[in-house]
Amino acid sequence: MKSRSILFFVLIFVITLSSIYSQEKPLPQWLQMEQGIKAYDEGRLGEALRIFRNIAEEDPLYANVHMWLGHVFAAEGEYISAKEKYYDALEKNRNFFPQSERINALYSVVEIARRLEEWDEMETHLRAILKEGKTESLPEVRVEAMLNKFISEGPDKLLELYRLKDKPIREAYETLGILSLQKENYRGAMKNLLLSITTSLSIAIDVHHSLDPEYSFINYDMNPGLERFFTENTALLLNDSRRVTQLEEYFNTVGLHRQLFLLGMSMLGMGEKEKAERIWLLVTEYQRAGKWANLARSQIGEASLDILPTVLNYR
Repeated sequence: MKSRSILFFVLIFVITLSSIYSQEKPLPQWLQMEQGIKAYDEGRLGEALRIFRNIAEEDPLYANVHMWLGHVFAAEGEYISAKEKYYDALEKNRNFFPQSERINALYSVVEIARRLEEWDEMETHLRAILKEGKTESLPEVRVEAMLNKFISEGPDKLLELYRLKDKPIREAYETLGILSLQKENYRGAMKNLLLSITTSLSIAIDVHHSLDPEYSFINYDMNPGLERFFTENTALLLNDSRRVTQLEEYFNTVGLHRQLFLLGMSMLGMGEKEKAERIWLLVTEYQRAGKWANLARSQIGEASLDILPTVLNYR
């Protein structure tokens, strides 16, 4: 009986000691971050702010936590404070884990600049994203060649010759295209929207190849000696992709049909009305494109740039 009592008190002592130890031992940083992000996702912004501030005090060089502090301030509508924290995250002595998170911080600054209507600052950080996301810069002469090939022969020939895989910076191209439309720089808009759209369509082609090794994007011979504006194969690619749930969701998430509509508007601004209508037809064939299909349909035959300021505010 006495031995049982001793054993009981020993167990109580061990449990109490373990409890005290676990209370005093700090949680690992990654787990603290997970708790903070969970609180943020659930709308408990005050708790998220407290957790992130504690981590920042413990490890001021950890860039991610400064970025998340910025997210909290942005969610509260404190855009100036949010921007300051994003700049803190982007300081040279800070460390992102993984390094690719630096691009997310830059995108966050871009969003704040958009909300504050700081267009020049927005463009500056978009160009920083392009620089950050590339292992090797895309030569401007190659971009001009792509643009000229598209104008003369359309998206089919463009996708036959060029495959872009710049997914992390696709959104930067898109936003630069929209900024160019705001400035009525239609050639610049076309160039950047093409880089964004070509990235998405190149990803779709790769997915089809993975599903069917014999998949071929080009379904007929194209004569490079003729100046034609092809859209037949691109239309087939879009239709095939809409039958793949993941690709359809991806197109909807990135706003591909919006980008195609705006590409047509940039072409209209450059005096390429008939070619713009071919692009708009690609949008009208997908009824689930909603307002973009309706807008594209209304532009065919009665194209006008007058609606551009309005549609640029649509998402």
